[in-house]
Amino acid sequence: MKIWPLLLKAPQYLGFWMLVDIAYIFFLSFFLNAVIPLSFSKFIFVHLLAIGVGSMVMFTGLGAGILWIPVLTFLEIRPSEAVAISIFTQIAGKGTGSLTYFFNGLVDVKTAVAFIPMALIGVTLGFLSSFYISRGYEQLLLYIFVLIAAYLLIRTIQSLRGPVPVIDPSRVIPSPIIHAKSYPVVILSSFFTGLLSIGNSDWLIPHMTLKLKMATSRAVATSLLIMFVTILFYLCLTCISVWLGFASWPHGTYLLFATCSGVIVGGQIGTRLIRIPWFERYQKHTFIVLLGLSIIHLLY
Repeated sequence: MKIWPLLLKAPQYLGFWMLVDIAYIFFLSFFLNAVIPLSFSKFIFVHLLAIGVGSMVMFTGLGAGILWIPVLTFLEIRPSEAVAISIFTQIAGKGTGSLTYFFNGLVDVKTAVAFIPMALIGVTLGFLSSFYISRGYEQLLLYIFVLIAAYLLIRTIQSLRGPVPVIDPSRVIPSPIIHAKSYPVVILSSFFTGLLSIGNSDWLIPHMTLKLKMATSRAVATSLLIMFVTILFYLCLTCISVWLGFASWPHGTYLLFATCSGVIVGGQIGTRLIRIPWFERYQKHTFIVLLGLSIIHLLY
């Protein structure tokens, strides 16, 4: 009878996820090179990369495309298909990681509830626009996104000179008026998610820290939950478009066996890094570095 409380508590510990991952690798090894066209060495390589990517994404809150798309391209996956695989992979990592943040009380629930409907509107508009906007205009929109992201990056760097906000669960939540002023940012950032598969957290985290005066850790946790719901909805839109014959599933989906399982473990590691004072102190610095790399990647 005492085993059930232990099983319910087990997912709270990193050891549980590590054991599940080991069992998963052992079970899947019987199907590699046979049912699944993937060698064991390549599986381990991609799996370890996924753990690293998942850790950084859940720690900083940035979209994983900056890290995933170059890796998938190196693995001979076409960029257009790499984007889809990256999105599908992020669902697994952000799902478990966001729930961990949520149950640890780091998510600003009122802000998330206010922003999620706006994010779904934005991603829907972007997804539908992708069928009508030419490649040339997509490139122009990408440059606009990069310019705004660069502006937010500079503002975030400037904010390092100020005092570091302390998480206070009893603090006053931003009023509905402040939330309403943030809606254009949420809709526009999510529009780029639906159009160019760029994570909306690249904009939301700087906006929450600078305008809503959230602590970085709270902004990361909240924006990741918003992004998880957004990309889950994006997946539903993709499935509908495939079902209606407007699109097709990407080549190389077999890599999801390695990437999804890896980012689940990485997501659990990333959510725990904030518990270490040194990592918490430099969380915003890490976000700035990765956002800068993301901007460079989008330009080239």
